[in-house]
Amino acid sequence: MYQIFVVEDELLIRQSIRDTIEQMQGPYSFCGEASDGEMALSIMQDLMPDILVTDIRMPFLDGFGLIRHAKAIMPWLKVIIISGYGDFEYARKAITLGVDQYLLKPVRSAELIKVIRETAEQIDKEKANKALPEGFDETEVTYALRKHFMQQLLYGGTGTDVLLEQAGTLKLDIIRPCYIVTVCQFETGELDQGRLVSIVQNILKEREHVLYYFNAADQLTLLFGENNEEELNEQAYQILQILKHELQDVSPVITAVIGEPVQRIGAIARSHKEAVDLLKRVGGISAGRILHFGDTVQLTADVIQFEGPIRKELQQKIATASAEDVPSLLEEMLSGEDSEQYGSKLVRYYTLVSLLKSAVRAMALNDPGKKEKDIADMLSRQYDVFAASGSYESFRNIAGELLRLIVGSRQLSPVTDKYGHVIKLAENYIKENFCDPNISLLSTAQHVGMSAAHFSTVFSQNEGRTFISYLTALRMEKAKQLLVSTNARLSDIALEIGYNEPNYFSHVFRKTVGITPKEYRSRGGAV
Repeated sequence: MYQIFVVEDELLIRQSIRDTIEQMQGPYSFCGEASDGEMALSIMQDLMPDILVTDIRMPFLDGFGLIRHAKAIMPWLKVIIISGYGDFEYARKAITLGVDQYLLKPVRSAELIKVIRETAEQIDKEKANKALPEGFDETEVTYALRKHFMQQLLYGGTGTDVLLEQAGTLKLDIIRPCYIVTVCQFETGELDQGRLVSIVQNILKEREHVLYYFNAADQLTLLFGENNEEELNEQAYQILQILKHELQDVSPVITAVIGEPVQRIGAIARSHKEAVDLLKRVGGISAGRILHFGDTVQLTADVIQFEGPIRKELQQKIATASAEDVPSLLEEMLSGEDSEQYGSKLVRYYTLVSLLKSAVRAMALNDPGKKEKDIADMLSRQYDVFAASGSYESFRNIAGELLRLIVGSRQLSPVTDKYGHVIKLAENYIKENFCDPNISLLSTAQHVGMSAAHFSTVFSQNEGRTFISYLTALRMEKAKQLLVSTNARLSDIALEIGYNEPNYFSHVFRKTVGITPKEYRSRGGAV
């Protein structure tokens, strides 16, 4: 499916383009629109389209500025310019920015369809070319030396002076104030290793500052170096999002872990080990996500949905036990016929997760006013089950505490986690400003003090949906209230909830709710 995004400040022209795309036969999908470049860039960072159809002359950020920034974030993006300005200077500037098609207004539907199909064919050809082995930019000997150099960096045991000398020989500039390691795990099965390597090389060949190494057929390690942690995280999230997009045909599920930032070359091995350990612990549970070393608290809350290896009979006893029964319950769990399984760190981890889940249910029953998800977040921050599963003794202690919590249904106080305050701040900001037509991913990210790319990833992974989906849901709920409780015109309702164009409001409402606003009003809110 080719996702197409439209940017045009003239409403009637934008509506005509949207209608043409929606009526096209084949794998073409209209995914969104905007009336200016700044708003478009914010939305596109969430939608990650394949094709951009844009005007040049627009307020706030013109088409050329939009193209330049969008291609930096989405290198795969194909661009079709539609403009009434056909002089040579515009065409020449468009070519330098990598524009794929240039059409002059007024554009006929048949002409636009033809150009979109040609652009889609170009995408297909480039994907096919990526599948062809391109070989290494360096000789086989140089590649082998680089691979060996990466192994020494990532696994430690080599002095810094030796590493710097080898880097100089290989013409690698690795001296940076800060480093971070990222490990990507690709979905196993019918994985085309040759094509995978070829695509990764094409993506990273223009980014010489990013060192990479395939330490297994289905695992890629990347090393980033930057001036500070903020730039490191921004760069890592951006590259990982590009890899996930470009490799979706080769490996639909890619799980990536970002290690802890370090300030010394000699500490890179530690960052790598932490990333690999985290991937082993949560890779199968949080498949397809981008995970940060500091996110383990949230990950624990996410995996509470998984059952542990506690037998049903014992679970039933726990459900009816009192505080005095906890020691005997713990002894029965650890000394029964399945006691040997607790020699496995993974089994210990799943057991603690299962106990956490039971505690969440018990506390939710005790306090119906609280949501299970909120309680799960709170408990996963209170009990570090990742660390506790590391040794049998710490596992036993935490298991006992959780059993006492379950039978006592005690109320705990929430603790601040890595991103909890950021998400709460963002939610409040969106709820207070969702009717403002100028609210965007970019403005919200700036409000909470994060980059747009990093905030987009953190928000979607914590909320389970994208920023645009969250914003749209708030607007649609408000629209439903206004449609049923007032006689306001659709155009006035559109303006009141943040849409400048009534037609686009109707389009979003129909796509979200399943019927038009008029039908919703006539049914009295019934769907």
